[in-house]
Amino acid sequence: MNRDDAPAADVRDAPDREVDEAIEDDGDMAAQARFALETLAELDGGNGVSLPRLAKRTGLRVSVLLRLYTLMSDARVGDAQGPGWVGLRVDEDGRWIARITPAGRGDGADDGHAEPAP
Repeated sequence: MNRDDAPAADVRDAPDREVDEAIEDDGDMAAQARFALETLAELDGGNGVSLPRLAKRTGLRVSVLLRLYTLMSDARVGDAQGPGWVGLRVDEDGRWIARITPAGRGDGADDGHAEPAP
């Protein structure tokens, strides 16, 4: 059977695996966020860590890490400003790099952001 003979997949029946597998409820998301922040703190030696490396280490998808780290950055989501624990950038090769900030390590001066969860 070649590609032309194969039946077309019905995307309406396909589950959203990323949602089902990665973020099932708020408690799971909080645990993933804490684990992602702890792993970043462990691996970041000052130059940041690529999201693929973090994904391999945590077992979370890059898209999930990007979502979690964005929420932990200083980005605005709606009316809420993030806590500024993580910085995200794209390097010259197009790779997403996450770095933990002093506020993310709990070292920062009181800047009005909440401290990261232990």
